[in-house]
Amino acid sequence: MIRLSVDTSFEHLGICLTRNGVPMANYYSLCSRKNSAIIFGVIDDLLKNAEISLAEIDAYVVNRGPGSYTGVRIAMGVVKTFAQVHKKPVVAVDSLKLLAAQISSMKDSFPVLLNCTRREIFHSEYRIVDGQPAAQAPIQLNSLEKFIETSSDVPVVLHRVNPDRRKEEPMFEQLKRLPLDYPVPDALLLDRLGAHVLESGTFDPDQPVHPLYIKRDVEKPL
Repeated sequence: MIRLSVDTSFEHLGICLTRNGVPMANYYSLCSRKNSAIIFGVIDDLLKNAEISLAEIDAYVVNRGPGSYTGVRIAMGVVKTFAQVHKKPVVAVDSLKLLAAQISSMKDSFPVLLNCTRREIFHSEYRIVDGQPAAQAPIQLNSLEKFIETSSDVPVVLHRVNPDRRKEEPMFEQLKRLPLDYPVPDALLLDRLGAHVLESGTFDPDQPVHPLYIKRDVEKPL
């Protein structure tokens, strides 16, 4: 099986091409402001170098978010278009599951945090089961302050999208970070998660694939 995995949900462009789980190409570039302009050229170059046509792709894997609002739509739009034209399945992987997959040897549950803007975080709890990250709760969008109030002493997996482009936020320094077994949430890691879904026997190729957008719960006044 030949898979093409694409990720633009964070600050990078990640594209991976594998055949039967063996990497043929793995592209990673921190160029978020240019992703929409270069993604087609990068995919075309990878396919040419691997001497593979787009029609030979058997399945696609995409990071469906949450993440950068525009970024999620870029990869999702490209992958869904290719898949529709060539009538191939798309496996969608949640971004926090991808971040959780950077941990491979931990026995206990652990929080995964994704910060995209200001002090808001997407977060959920994960546990490694048979070498794969399994969500223990739905993904939520909340304030960093609220998370620290209840979980400041719990080591976390934290990913911040483009932190250098925003005002420094000292509150993130209060978080204890877990050492990562896999240092970068690249498209090769995304491909491994997608392969597991395809091999699980529960994958439905006819299930619609949509970006994952999560709104923050607003507490209503009494």
